Order: sequence, then C-alpha cells, then structure tokens
Amino acid sequence: MAEPQYLHLTGRLDQDVLVLTITDTELQDEKLADALLHELLDAVAQFAAHKIVIDMQRLKYISSVAFRPLLRLRGRLKETGGRMILCGLTPVVGDIFYTTKMLSPSGSFEAPFQMEADVASAIVQLNRDAPQK
Repeated sequence: MAEPQYLHLTGRLDQDVLVLTITDTELQDEKLADALLHELLDAVAQFAAHKIVIDMQRLKYISSVAFRPLLRLRGRLKETGGRMILCGLTPVVGDIFYTTKMLSPSGSFEAPFQMEADVASAIVQLNRDAPQK
C-alpha cells in the first residue's frame, strides 16, 4: 500500500501502532485545525488503525483551537474501541496541556489525553494495555 501524503502529518505503522507525527511547528488557527482534523481522520481510516501515537516533538506552540482535532480523533477512537497517546511534548506545549487540564502530570485527575515521553514508550504502553487481535 502506498503511504498517504499529508501536509501536516507523517504516518507510519510500528508494531501494529499508527505513529502520526505533526510536522507543523505551531498550531494556532481554525484553518490549520480543520486541515489537521481531516488529515488525522483520513490517516486513521487509511491505515485502519485502532492504536495511535501522536508525536508532537516538532511543535513549539499550540493554542486551544488545536485541541479540537485531537479531541475529535479521541472521540472517534473511543467509538471503535481504539486508544491514542500523545508524546514528544516540548515544555511549552506540555505546559499548555497541563494548564488546560488536557493532561494530568501526576495522574491525580481524569484527563482527556494520556502522555508518554517518546514514541517507543507510547507504543509499549499501547501494546501492553490493548488486547491483541
């Protein structure tokens, strides 16, 4: 199967996990959020994936408008029994997620997203937690 080409993402399968790397350095406007949502949903459909890692290592800034595509993808995955984990958050991006309570650094509250330090750790977590098909 030919790898789909995207403007805002790269995608690859690794150990039955779809790794989507956001290629933009900033996510802060509606137009980009809409385009990212379309690409995220298309990639999940193209790869028929249920375990997703969103690698954000290239992102230097994210505004709250960028939460919408991530929340929509999370909702779609929950409907089909899938899961996603975020990784590679820079300190600035991580602070935005913590401040908005999208992530819980200590696990003291139920947050919408789960985070791991890097792609390898996220893949291990998804494969450990998910029943094998």
